[in-house]
Amino acid sequence: MKRLTLVFILGAVSVLSLAGQVRFSGLDLNASEELLFAATTEVPEFGSYDTLLFADIPGGTRTQLTIFPERVSVLGEGSILQVQNRFGLFRGTLSDGFSGFSPLEAFPSFVQGDAIQTGKVLSVVSSPDGRFLSYLVPTSPGYGEIRLYDTRQDQEITVAAQVELALRNLPHSWSRDSRFLAYSKGGYVYYFSVRQYLEDRVLSERLRRIGPGTINSVVWTGENTLNFVSGSVVYRIPGVEFFTRSLYQELLKIGRIVGKLPHRFDPIFDRYWISPDGEKILLSRDGRNIHLFYLEADDFLSTGETLSLPFLHLPRNTRVRQVMWSSDDLITLRTGSIRAGESVSALYRLDLQDQEKRTRFRDTGDQGIRGIDLSPDGRDLLVWDDEGAEVRDHRSGEVRVRIDQPGLLQARWISRKELLLAGRELIEHVDLERSGNGPFRTVFAISQPQDYGFNRSNGRVEVQGGGLAFQLDSRGWSSVSSLDLRERRVASGRNRVYMEDLSRGSYRNMVMVRNIASFGTEPLFPEPLQAYEPFPREDDPVDFGHFTHGSRIRRREVSLVFNAIDSVTGLPEILNTLAEYRVRATFFVNGDFIQRHPGAVREIAESGHEVGNLFYTHFDFSSGRFQITPEFIRQGLARNEDLFYNATGQELTLLWHAPYYFVDSTILSAARMMNYTYIGRDVDSLDWVSLRGAGGVSRRYSPSAQIIEDVLRQKKPGSIIAMTVGRPGDDRPDGGREDYLFHHLDVLLNGLIERGYQVVPVSTLRDNAR
Repeated sequence: MKRLTLVFILGAVSVLSLAGQVRFSGLDLNASEELLFAATTEVPEFGSYDTLLFADIPGGTRTQLTIFPERVSVLGEGSILQVQNRFGLFRGTLSDGFSGFSPLEAFPSFVQGDAIQTGKVLSVVSSPDGRFLSYLVPTSPGYGEIRLYDTRQDQEITVAAQVELALRNLPHSWSRDSRFLAYSKGGYVYYFSVRQYLEDRVLSERLRRIGPGTINSVVWTGENTLNFVSGSVVYRIPGVEFFTRSLYQELLKIGRIVGKLPHRFDPIFDRYWISPDGEKILLSRDGRNIHLFYLEADDFLSTGETLSLPFLHLPRNTRVRQVMWSSDDLITLRTGSIRAGESVSALYRLDLQDQEKRTRFRDTGDQGIRGIDLSPDGRDLLVWDDEGAEVRDHRSGEVRVRIDQPGLLQARWISRKELLLAGRELIEHVDLERSGNGPFRTVFAISQPQDYGFNRSNGRVEVQGGGLAFQLDSRGWSSVSSLDLRERRVASGRNRVYMEDLSRGSYRNMVMVRNIASFGTEPLFPEPLQAYEPFPREDDPVDFGHFTHGSRIRRREVSLVFNAIDSVTGLPEILNTLAEYRVRATFFVNGDFIQRHPGAVREIAESGHEVGNLFYTHFDFSSGRFQITPEFIRQGLARNEDLFYNATGQELTLLWHAPYYFVDSTILSAARMMNYTYIGRDVDSLDWVSLRGAGGVSRRYSPSAQIIEDVLRQKKPGSIIAMTVGRPGDDRPDGGREDYLFHHLDVLLNGLIERGYQVVPVSTLRDNAR
């Protein structure tokens, strides 16, 4: 089977040494030259976890013994289980009993010689039947290709090129019958037909264009019906019409109009869901205002039935994460937000059949919910948190069964009576029909080892995970009462194994094998080929009074600066992404922002970020509106200090810059008298530039993917990269942007860390430059 050229971009997880994020340990070598060892990885979303590996040194082969469930899918109507993590893509089948997870050979995996991926892994999306896999392959820091892999024909093709990279909201989505793939790029939505691919008659991309929008503009319903929102109109396109539309694209409209919204749909910030009967739409405006409308195509005499608006008005730091809509019109949605740097969640329910309660969503009182999943027949809701899962009657909310599993990460329905529970310790199958004192549970895989080694008597591999002990033989894993391990060894008759520290690359150390007989030493596996950019030969002068960058030659580190001026739009996305990566940034806030959004300012401070002074009010110091005197500067800084303290109970750091980064000798000397350091920047992301200005389309405007490319090209060691909180230009009818950098902050972080950069607050950058 051929190997795919799938490459995942790398990411960051902490402010520690980002040059090495994988560490090997726990060597145990037996007389047969078989080696057990562990790999510890630090990753966004999941923190640290261990993976147990087995190596046959003479045979040169490796086997992965534990599988951590970063991404879990149930495919083929419950016949295929899929797990993806940074070690590879793994599948197991349930058709004739579960025989274990195996790496999909066509995809990169550590046991086949590829490097262990770090940071966020670009998700592989499987078609519901499990035959096709779609995924993004980066071709540059901001762009990539959507590729399709056919598991039956072992064939990979490129579906679309020059697609904006996305790690969270993937730009491609499968129809339920696996016959069509919808995707977006460059502000337009397209479709790809599997039938056309199989018959070798794929149309040019121009003929497969549906209309303007993003992947948020489309929702699949039925088997292969595409709902598409453009402007304020809801269109519906059955799968059989795609080909006809392609041939007569200039004559036919997007599709059949099934409804109209009372306002324009913003595909950047809005989301929607269609009811199972196709007659209603649930709309999330700006991610927080939830509305429900009955779809009505003819709005000349009637606008259709509109229920109370809004159904749900969420706090500004909260977003809708999941929506489950059953055929009997019961809606459950899960929200997520960040408070004091920690993720929190809640569940809300709306019953459209209940005449008394159909006017608003009701909070269930649940907290700490990691996810929800509706059973295939829509009768039961699977709800899980960090401690386990519950099967609840979807209508009454009554708990039918509770399954405890500490460290539970993800759960899925396999069938009406079967569950898959995947946690930090175990991946389990739960049979709800077979029960004694509770549901019948079978361990499918160990997520990470608590202890491991070779059995004292028979020499077999034994592993403990989730408090349970297992032994490996020719038939697979079998349960044992407890581990009976011999002491670990690092030498055999022929070889010795040891660790050697590495100073660069994504591995902190390397497993080395020394042949005692031939006196030769070799690494057990290849070192990652990751070349970091060289340091400049000479340092640039650093001005500590007007600090615009740190040292160019001491460390590969940069600072991210976010200027919060008036709007909080994008702040939840920024804080969530920084929390996932465990990165501390520097925020500059002004008095207008503090007074308008004191809760947002408290959240920034309580999340542990550095907060600097952006003056009391925001205006152009060069406009001549005020006389810029030392006293004016001191009063503006002091007043902003008081506002910040009153809002947060904390003090601003003694870092500041004037609005629009205006600077002169008066400003610098006045601030210096108050022990402030003026902070400039050497990389302006230009994410504040609107698409249009007073003179038309702005020449300085770039889409977010291009901004990421420009920033990564311009940055140097010690750079201060300036970005913006909010939606610039929205106060003008023709203003705004087509996309926003804060939605792609994780892509930028990945690009920085792939190049070996560490992200630190500005104060750390300054201290390290001294």
